[in-house]
Amino acid sequence: MMQQRVLNVVALAVVLLAQDLCAETKAELTEKLWPKERVQASLIEISKLKATGLMSEDHYRRKTQMLEARLKGQFEPTMLSTTNPPLNFIQNASFEEINQNSPPNRSRWMWWSGWSWGGDYENRWEDRPEYVKSGQYSARIKCTGKKGRIGLMTPKLPVVPGATEYELSIWARGEGENQLFLNFESGASGTFRGLIGPQWQKVVLKGVLQPEATGYNVYIYATGLGTLWLDDAKLVPIDGGRE
Repeated sequence: MMQQRVLNVVALAVVLLAQDLCAETKAELTEKLWPKERVQASLIEISKLKATGLMSEDHYRRKTQMLEARLKGQFEPTMLSTTNPPLNFIQNASFEEINQNSPPNRSRWMWWSGWSWGGDYENRWEDRPEYVKSGQYSARIKCTGKKGRIGLMTPKLPVVPGATEYELSIWARGEGENQLFLNFESGASGTFRGLIGPQWQKVVLKGVLQPEATGYNVYIYATGLGTLWLDDAKLVPIDGGRE
């Protein structure tokens, strides 16, 4: 009986310590993903969008409140969960926050960056329900002429202490001779290439952290013809506390 009580006390201590570590990790990740300079730049950007009529008064107000709360350290992120699985590094994971002022061959979604290397492509948010996995929008990448390469990428993502492998998952569907290319880069390695069929499918890729890496990026490319739709991205550590 005494031995069981000791085990229970030890188990409780481990749970409390894990909760403290998760809370600390969440705060640290939030600070790294949204440093002061980035928040200030975002405030300037949305002011420009509002001035040019590309953002409504209500949308501007909500965005300003969120960013000012970030500056004060009072914003509670909803996309860096400390539940199990413990974290989702991907913000705007369902492509709901749209950047209407971005060129069609760059990223049309907040938080994500984008570029185009040859070929004829268009990035566009999709609102037809049959092409949306969840929420109001998905991301649509369409080849409008010759194939090349167009991509989306995350900001530099921080590592979780003790976690050397990460799992990226994203829901995708496609038409035509498309080619989806997922890649861990700049601190981690892991690659997926494949044709995506007309039904929603979950694509899963493991990334392995490189020795002494302090961060990494995740890239999403379209390198073929046809069209790709993307939704509900998720990135979590495989070890470091995940079941």
